[in-house]
Amino acid sequence: MNFEFDNDGFLTERRSLLETTIRRDSETLFSRAYQVNRECHRLLFASTPHNRDGREVLVVVSFIRALEHFQATVLLLGSGIIAPAKVALRATLEAVFTARAIARHDEALKELITDDLLKRRKLIRKAQQHDHTNLEELRSAITPELLQRLDEQIKEVAAKSLTTERLSQLAGMHDWYTTVYAMLSKTTHSHARDLECYLRLDEGDKIQSLEYAPSIAEVPNLLLTGAHAILLGAEAVAEVFQLAFDTKAEHLKFIEAEFARMPAGPQRA
Repeated sequence: MNFEFDNDGFLTERRSLLETTIRRDSETLFSRAYQVNRECHRLLFASTPHNRDGREVLVVVSFIRALEHFQATVLLLGSGIIAPAKVALRATLEAVFTARAIARHDEALKELITDDLLKRRKLIRKAQQHDHTNLEELRSAITPELLQRLDEQIKEVAAKSLTTERLSQLAGMHDWYTTVYAMLSKTTHSHARDLECYLRLDEGDKIQSLEYAPSIAEVPNLLLTGAHAILLGAEAVAEVFQLAFDTKAEHLKFIEAEFARMPAGPQRA
């Protein structure tokens, strides 16, 4: 079926036909993703974070961010917009890493807060070094007193940069970081090898034409990966607030069974 990608890309007026095809071919998986999303929201709104408990608050808001990106992943996949869906899935993982790390380790909460001091200082330096108009408001708020206070805070807490890999380790998900996250990062940063998907090559690797159409074959894999990731984030919320999440095991069993049915090769992302 020709979806007129050579004329309008994903903004073609016939995109509804593409969406219908994608959702029909992976109807069971989309239905499961929506179910997982609904139950994650029930869990979220059953939590009751205390205002002065930084751990509880940050776990909840990190999970909200993860849910937002997860929903974006599902919606983009349903439209056949695969590359941005991978970017959203990568962002989902980062938020899940954060939620789980904070839920499991007190030092993660401290490191996240002190890392924010470094990020603020870095942004101030950029505002001072460049005349970009979008940093004008920040420049006007910079005072010697602000800089002194921020530098003193950084020195007092011995602030260190908190990397995504460190978060994944604290979250107990370093295997996800070295596999799924690394693969998704190729799309996020437009690595040369990843960009080859837009070229139709012959056996001698000579370019025959541009390939601008959705790789809908990846939809099932990415849907299952996203559902698995958000369930791990929900697990952190359930642990912190001592909430029952009885359906998690059933969802994970379904996900593993679906992965097992896929052709041989990498199972996630």
